[in-house]
Amino acid sequence: MFSKKITPELCREMRTRAGLKQHELGDLMGWSKRTVIKRENEEFKLSLAEFEKFMLVTTSSPEERQKRRKLMGNIEKVIDQLIEPYEKKTQ
Repeated sequence: MFSKKITPELCREMRTRAGLKQHELGDLMGWSKRTVIKRENEEFKLSLAEFEKFMLVTTSSPEERQKRRKLMGNIEKVIDQLIEPYEKKTQ
């Protein structure tokens, strides 16, 4: 199984360069702020999926993240519109 070691310095630097606060990185990664603080103080390992997500989160600009959030919101609206008639039929 693939796992990648991340140093505390690299974690902190990647977060800082991405313009993220600790709680924002935690929200995007599904970590608590406490976990982010711990990972910025101790070396840790990430699975391939977690590493890919970490790289995506920390290499995206705030503008890209905002566009992604907007796009996901639009997709959710379309899905809701598609599901709504079906839900009415089943009630």
